[in-house]
Amino acid sequence: MFARVVRVSLSTDTAAEAINYFRDTVTPALQQHPGFAYSRCLYAPSDHHCLMVSAWESEEARTGAETSGLLNDVLKHLRSYFDGKPTVEYYEIAV
Repeated sequence: MFARVVRVSLSTDTAAEAINYFRDTVTPALQQHPGFAYSRCLYAPSDHHCLMVSAWESEEARTGAETSGLLNDVLKHLRSYFDGKPTVEYYEIAV
């Protein structure tokens, strides 16, 4: 399994909206891609840091979702909720 993690700080006033968008729009869109396993949104209210995690059955599946333009579309839409520039990280899920 492979993961993509988008790490970002959310704006205080719009954090709930960003989380709702991830749950209601991003996750259903990810579910349409072959090889998608699950997604999670982790949020720390104390400092407004957020991790948006998606897990994939293979590296190819994860890459395929990115080359479809989905990641760029999501980041573009969520930009108004961000308090800073997001970073995108990649991991192999070990356990």
